[in-house]
Parts: sequence; structure tokens; C-alpha cells
Amino acid sequence: MSSYYRNLNRHETYVTTKKQLKKYISQLTNVDFSFGLTRYFEWGSRRSHHPKLKGTVVAVVSFYRDKSLNLSFFPIVSNLYPEAAYEEFNYNILQAIQKWVCQQLEKPDTAMVGVEQLVVEWDGNKHLLHSVTFLH
Repeated sequence: MSSYYRNLNRHETYVTTKKQLKKYISQLTNVDFSFGLTRYFEWGSRRSHHPKLKGTVVAVVSFYRDKSLNLSFFPIVSNLYPEAAYEEFNYNILQAIQKWVCQQLEKPDTAMVGVEQLVVEWDGNKHLLHSVTFLH
């Protein structure tokens, strides 16, 4: 397990902490965490078909053919992300991510055709989860 953590400006926050992630995710598989490796999420050039996002991407979970996992978190301006959203992420959304990861781990190797991603978007009112597959 490796991790990267960028300290934030005082008006920014992340949606979770390393401690919370360890509770839900790290025991599942070979996992890397990055907090703020990049300032914001962008679709890569290989992903021509992807959901249209209107809000702010706060997290992306990438599951690879070798069953390794990368969780990337992006900073969000604190006043755009209320305490209730933080609490929802750390209980409901982390559980949804855990369930999604377990589903990926249960797939036979022949079912892994590329990289599976779960993109978590905050639209200002609720978290939206988008599942995307792309060939690697």
C-alpha cells in the first residue's frame, strides 16, 4: 500500500481521511491512496464515452486487471461541501465503494476487460456514483 497526501489550503477539504479508508477499504486488496495528487479530475484521452459531470468529482476508485486498486481524492472548497455531505461520504459512500470493490474482486479474471472506475461526484446536494469501464 502506498499513499500520497497533499496538504490543503485552509478553505479546502477532502471528503474522507486515511483512517476512514483503512477501516473500509485497505483490508480488501492491494490498494494505493492519493489525496490531491492532481488538483481536479479529468477524463483521460482513452475514455471517449463517459458520463457528463455537472458537479465536482471528489473521488475516483480505479480497479485494474491485476486486482490492484487506486483511490484518488480531490480537494473541494469547504463551503461547497457541508458537514452532512462529509458524514454521508464517510458512512454511506465508503460502504458503497467497499461493496463495489468486493464485486470487482469476485469477478473471474476473464471478465476483466480493462480498468473499472467508480467516479464519485458531488453535485451540490448529493453524491452521484458513476461506473465506467475503459480498455487499458
